Amino acid sequence: AVAFTFGRWNYDAAIELGNRRIRVGQTALGRVVLHNTSGRPAASSILELPVGRNVAAFRVPRLAAGEEHEEVFQIPGRRRSVVRIGPVRAVRTDPLRLLHRQRQWTDPVELFIHPEIVRLEAVALGFLKDVEGVTTQNLSSSDVSFHALREYVPGDDRRSIHWRTTARVGKLMVRQFEETMRSHLLIVLSLDPESYRDPADFELAVSCAASLAYASLSEERAVTIHTAHDTLSFPNAVVMLDQLSRLELSRGGSSTLREVALEGARRVPDASVAAIITGGVEPAELRGAQLAMPPEVATFALRCDATLTTSRRRASNLIVLDVPTLADLPGGVRSLR
Repeated sequence: AVAFTFGRWNYDAAIELGNRRIRVGQTALGRVVLHNTSGRPAASSILELPVGRNVAAFRVPRLAAGEEHEEVFQIPGRRRSVVRIGPVRAVRTDPLRLLHRQRQWTDPVELFIHPEIVRLEAVALGFLKDVEGVTTQNLSSSDVSFHALREYVPGDDRRSIHWRTTARVGKLMVRQFEETMRSHLLIVLSLDPESYRDPADFELAVSCAASLAYASLSEERAVTIHTAHDTLSFPNAVVMLDQLSRLELSRGGSSTLREVALEGARRVPDASVAAIITGGVEPAELRGAQLAMPPEVATFALRCDATLTTSRRRASNLIVLDVPTLADLPGGVRSLR
């Protein structure tokens, strides 16, 4: 047993993924490469590769000095998640399995399985338009709200030159603008299992949140996603999808939907539009969450439940969209215009 299990390992190992980010329904391809870095042959051993909660085992043949061995694997993206792959472990055991020896060769890597999203047309985002007419005290050389004229300084955009005034005063004059508030979308996403009839409805809610955030980021609008446990902000769509891949239902939470919305409004005071996304809860609960928002924030709600029929209704002055499938989202958002 000792003769079989002891001895030097002289491997270099690496985990390589063809793509570290895939969508639900796609398959990730990868490989493990082992290289015998010693000047003599390396004995056969067992290679273990943890993938999520499972462990794949491969037999590595005897490798000559400098020889490489490759094991190819694939991971189906059955559900939204972050899959931890590795570390690669080399294992030796004797034929009678009396002794077992293991060594770790690599660090783990993460595979992001992004939620499914649907593209929203630009015309469907009319509800998410900029807040026209609300200005700040910050001055800018290019925006939509004209403020005043000033003398040209090197570096100014020549397109801002006001030629009529320039001709009158005899020196270059440029337009100066006030910065207007850009639309900031706040998405309040419920993680309460009691709000969803089925886990598939929660996946639909995450996909709706991802689709709205993706469309807004594509239009260079700020987006924040708030849940009972965290407030997520991101510089681009890739980081947003990475973060949403980690979300899970949270059991035992004491916060109501209204309390979650109230905390979201407190943390994102500059929000101009709010979307409340949950399962098939009663419209009165959605109305309570809307009342937690400042009155100047335009708010709508999505109920994600496969048993509902596609509809647009009102709970007082709150627009509620029933979305049984992700394909129904574009039409529902378009109806907000």
